[in-house]
Amino acid sequence: MRRRQLLVTGTALILSILGYICSMALIQPSVASAHAYVIGSDPVDGSTVAKVPKEVHIYFNAPISPLSSAHVYFTGGGDLVDVEAAPSRVAPLNSQELIIPIKTPNAQPQGGYEVNWSAVANGDGHTTEGVIGFNVGFSGLPGFTGTPILGPSTSNSLEEIHTLDLTALLAILWEWLVFVALTAWIGILVMEQFVLRDGGRGTELLAQVRKHTSSLQRLCLITLLFGESVALFLRAIHLIKVQQSNALPLVLSLSMIAETNYGHIWLLRIVLIALIMGLLYWTHPSRKNKPLSELVQSTASSDLQSREPTQESQATDTNQADDTGKLQEPVEAMPVLSLSSHRVAWLLLAGLLTLLFVLIGPAAQVLQPHFSAILFDWLRNVAQGIWFGSFAYLGYVLLPLLKSRNRDYDAETLVRLQQRLTPVLLASISIQLLSLIFLSETSIHDPQQLVTDPYGVTLLVQLSIIAIAVLLSAYILADGDADALKRVRTLSGAKALGTGADLSGEEVGTRFSASVGDGVGVVPDLSGEDVGTRFIASVGWGGGGPRLQITAGIISVLGIGVLLCSALMSFFAPPIVFPDRTYTNQLDIPTNAVSTQTKQIGPFSVILELLPGRITQSNTAIILIKDSNGQAVTDAQVRLTTEMQVMNMGTDHAVITGGNPVYATTFDLHLAFNMSGSWTINVEIQRPNQSAVHSTFEVMLS
Repeated sequence: MRRRQLLVTGTALILSILGYICSMALIQPSVASAHAYVIGSDPVDGSTVAKVPKEVHIYFNAPISPLSSAHVYFTGGGDLVDVEAAPSRVAPLNSQELIIPIKTPNAQPQGGYEVNWSAVANGDGHTTEGVIGFNVGFSGLPGFTGTPILGPSTSNSLEEIHTLDLTALLAILWEWLVFVALTAWIGILVMEQFVLRDGGRGTELLAQVRKHTSSLQRLCLITLLFGESVALFLRAIHLIKVQQSNALPLVLSLSMIAETNYGHIWLLRIVLIALIMGLLYWTHPSRKNKPLSELVQSTASSDLQSREPTQESQATDTNQADDTGKLQEPVEAMPVLSLSSHRVAWLLLAGLLTLLFVLIGPAAQVLQPHFSAILFDWLRNVAQGIWFGSFAYLGYVLLPLLKSRNRDYDAETLVRLQQRLTPVLLASISIQLLSLIFLSETSIHDPQQLVTDPYGVTLLVQLSIIAIAVLLSAYILADGDADALKRVRTLSGAKALGTGADLSGEEVGTRFSASVGDGVGVVPDLSGEDVGTRFIASVGWGGGGPRLQITAGIISVLGIGVLLCSALMSFFAPPIVFPDRTYTNQLDIPTNAVSTQTKQIGPFSVILELLPGRITQSNTAIILIKDSNGQAVTDAQVRLTTEMQVMNMGTDHAVITGGNPVYATTFDLHLAFNMSGSWTINVEIQRPNQSAVHSTFEVMLS
């Protein structure tokens, strides 16, 4: 048996490691794309363009649904004026692009423009939002496509997206309940279809346990069904809140089902859960018209109960006991072929349902459409269900039932459970750990994100909880004795021996000391039955039950914590990783630029342009440096210092390294250029192996 355990565990480890290595070697990690975030726009966020474009294009890192929308406003005069010609639409040839047409672009005034967008990810149904700003006409660089300020600081409103308001907390709560229900249901299936499926006492025990677990399975499936409906409804409410729409949540929920991949998968999950509930009702033992397999199993169970020796029969007729004094082993149940087909059907349904949950999870979005991420996330969820679900089954269903049974029966049952469940648990824990390593490396690209990003912090907490659960599981699995079954069978004759002959506890202990150890008969006033009971209670998995039950309960609680972290990670989504984009900036600058100042600073000709009071609540400074030959300087370090001449409004600093070929930086509106009047900008230029030169520009803000 120990060789078999090592074989199963080793095979699972080797297959997981090979799958991990092959996926890393053959598939390059892609850009993180959980939810839908802006990774670019035209015009670029923070840029200045010569004229109003005909269309504004927003590019996302994931496909978006037609429920997404955006509005373009002119911000002149302090009021927001809607300038879009028609509702926004998803590009026909690119599901990651949103297009907003502008009405009569040539007639639109110069000034600041703001784009408010909200996107519904096609894959997971989550809504994200943000603001993009650009200026028209107030730049001396007409060909300049803008400072590539892409990311959470400008285009995406991460603070609003990650806000844990009432709607978000309810969504996390229900997703957590769905995860708990799915994990518990997988644990019930594994225990009843694999661990307790064999004949003999396992079959009889399964028949008794199913009286309790059938209602528990229904509760899990009802929780899944209701939780899925609530999750869809809360997504619709969040979308209404972001878009400030007057649509009814129920109507928008139906639209989300019809117009998103998330809705299509949601519908498949609902149908599959309903199918599973119907199958559970059809195979329930309480039905009057039982299938033949259930009738045979019930007959076998009743046979086993009739064949099990009771204390009354032993007390009235001791001559019928076996000569060796051992309890007779129950006869194995009649093999039923149809049970195996039912078992395969249940496992296929569980695997398919888990896959449908994985397809809308963060892993499928992060590496979309890579098959490896979906496969590893599916393996992780299945292994997680086997691991935590099995311990929950032991701690709250099976072991409490065994408490009421005879101790000799309990001891042997625990040993059989150890033999069957240990390799399954070892394999599931190994697969869970390896899959988690793969998915963590895919989601986290910088170790600092483990303490700075909410997703990374939650992942770190989850890893800590899993580490504790692994240690407790290892303690339980290592505590089982491979030879305990032999000891139980040897000691099972103690009761019969003590009741069938006038032997004292000391004589019984002496007789069995050779096989189970010394010190059995140290209490001479114990009967043989008491001695057998005491020793049978001391052997078996986890010390006979109480310690195993407590530890299994603790591991189950840790599993609930792990699932709560999974729900939080699904809400926050992995940190954004932006693609490496190159923006080409033209250098043909006219001499009559409105807001451009040119100065000779040492050997350099420096052109400075300030874009004050930009839409995203910051100010942009753009600098172009040319050497004595008229060539752009790209290897300098530029230091900027700003202050107001008349009043002390504070000093702000900025350092820009490397131009492409334009040097650009932004100042917080609260720290610089936050009041009309005369401001100074001190510019210091330092090239490698050259002395620094500096000068001062004066800017008048109206």
